Amino acid sequence: MGTFIGHISPGLAFFSFGLLYGIRYGFDSNLQYSLMVLRGEMGPQVAPTRSPGLCGWWRRVPAEGVMKVLYGTAAAMAELFYPPGVNKAVLYNTQNPDYPFIHPNEWQHLTMYSYFALSGWMDILSQTCLPKRLVLLERVAIAVAFYVEALILAFHMHGKGHVENSVHLLLFLITSLVCLVLTVELWRPHDPILWFSKTCLVMIQGTWLFHAAFILYRPPTGKPWKSEDMANQMFVTNFFCWHIALNLLFLALLFSLAYLWHRLGLAAQRRSGVLHKTKVHLHLNGEALHSRPEAREEEIQLLQVDEF
Repeated sequence: MGTFIGHISPGLAFFSFGLLYGIRYGFDSNLQYSLMVLRGEMGPQVAPTRSPGLCGWWRRVPAEGVMKVLYGTAAAMAELFYPPGVNKAVLYNTQNPDYPFIHPNEWQHLTMYSYFALSGWMDILSQTCLPKRLVLLERVAIAVAFYVEALILAFHMHGKGHVENSVHLLLFLITSLVCLVLTVELWRPHDPILWFSKTCLVMIQGTWLFHAAFILYRPPTGKPWKSEDMANQMFVTNFFCWHIALNLLFLALLFSLAYLWHRLGLAAQRRSGVLHKTKVHLHLNGEALHSRPEAREEEIQLLQVDEF
C-alpha cells in the first residue's frame, strides 16, 4: 500500500462499495419500499425470500461479498508478491543474529485486507450456505474489519513525514467514524440515518485514499510536498474537508435521482391501474409481515401510497 497504486486501488474499492450501498438503498426494486426508505420511514430490506435450486443459489450470491473476497485476497497477495518476482512472505531477517522483524508495512496491509476478505466470506456463507441468513454475523464481520483497519492505522505512522502522517490521521478519523456507525447499527439495523451515514463515510474514505496517492507520490506540480511546511499540512486538512462536502453533494444528487425515478414509476403504475391491484409483502428481520398477527394493519398502512 506504500505506493501510488497501493493507495489508488483501495480508494477505488472503498468508493465502489459506497456507491454500491447508495444504489442499493436508493434504487430498491420495490417502488413503495424505496420511497419509504428515502423518506426515512424504513430501512432497506435485509432478508428476501430465498429461491430453491441452483439458479436460486446463484442469485443469492452477494455482489458485495464477492467484491470483498476478490479485492481483499488480491490486495493481500500483492503486498507480498508484487511486483512479480518479489517475495516478502518472510517475518524475520535470518541474516541478522538478532532476528528482527522485516516488512512491517506489508504485513500490516496484508492483515487489514485479509479481514475484509474474511468479511466477504461471511457474507457469502450467510446468504448462500446457511439455512437462514445471519444478518448479525455479516454486520459483526464488517465491523471487525473496519476496527482492525482503524487499529492498524493508529500504529502506522512511525518514521513518516508530517504530511504523510496528517493524511493517515485523517484517514484514521474517518475509519473510526465508520466503526462507530457499524457498532450502533448492530442494535439499530433498520435506521436509515445509519445506512446513509455509512454510505457517505465509506465513499469519503475511498476518495481520500485516491487523493492521498497524488499528494504522497504524484503531486500535480511534480514537486514533493515539504513535510516541514505548515501550510502544506493545513491544506491537507482543507482538501479533506472538501472531500466531505463533495461526497455529501454526490449522495444528495444520487438520492434525488432515485426519488424522482420512483415518483415517475409510481405515476406510471397509477395510470395503468397496476399499483392498486398489486399486493406488496415486506420483510423485516427475516419475518414476513403477513405471518404476524398485526400484519393486516401494517400492510394497510404501508400500502397507503397516495399520500406521497
